[in-house]
Amino acid sequence: MVGVEGLGSTLTMLIALFATLAAIAGIVVLEGFFRDKLKELFSDSNYFIFFFLVSGYVLYSIGELSYYLTDVIFENQAPVGIADVYWTGGAIFILISFIALTINLFRLHFNSIKLTTMFFIGLALVISVLILLFGVFIDQEATFFSYFYPIASSLIVTFALSTILFSLQLEDFGADLKFFFLASCGILLGDILFSYVTTTGIDGLPGMISDLSYLFGYGLSLVAFIMLRLRMHRLTI
Repeated sequence: MVGVEGLGSTLTMLIALFATLAAIAGIVVLEGFFRDKLKELFSDSNYFIFFFLVSGYVLYSIGELSYYLTDVIFENQAPVGIADVYWTGGAIFILISFIALTINLFRLHFNSIKLTTMFFIGLALVISVLILLFGVFIDQEATFFSYFYPIASSLIVTFALSTILFSLQLEDFGADLKFFFLASCGILLGDILFSYVTTTGIDGLPGMISDLSYLFGYGLSLVAFIMLRLRMHRLTI
């Protein structure tokens, strides 16, 4: 039991570390967006999309660090905290950016098969999450955020599917966006299991998988930030 608790503490610390590194890397990318030369890489719509996307993941990362400091270090486990403000803002920013990206891609490269594929995969994902949440939490005292985070993450993954379906059309930044898509998948699984753990009080394996999923998500977002910044630098040389 001690070993499991020790592993859980280690994973939590690693999540905070990766989230901190991701936040720093994301801020570096955001700083680059304000340079005149880098602005030339993006059209007005793409500039909006990438700015909101990067800002969203930075807010996610800051939220994770805030959660670690308040809930783990200072043991101030309030139902709603500052981390929820960052996570909510991050989810909204990321969702807006992927919706805008999806609209832009279908406007320029409309394909009915891809639209149908995205619709049915997304619908199945969202319905599965809703059934899982309401099925598990029906007799539990779940908070608003226990529902909000998994539902928001499922919508993010749904619209982020456009990065896979239109990978060829995304050209230079396609690989970076795929990493953000995979990061969102990890965060979705983490959100589902985290909501399950916090609502039911059952930790153990679900809590460990949740931590590993978040570690995967923040680790990939860090990689995506680094790749994006290096690509931006290379294209401006």
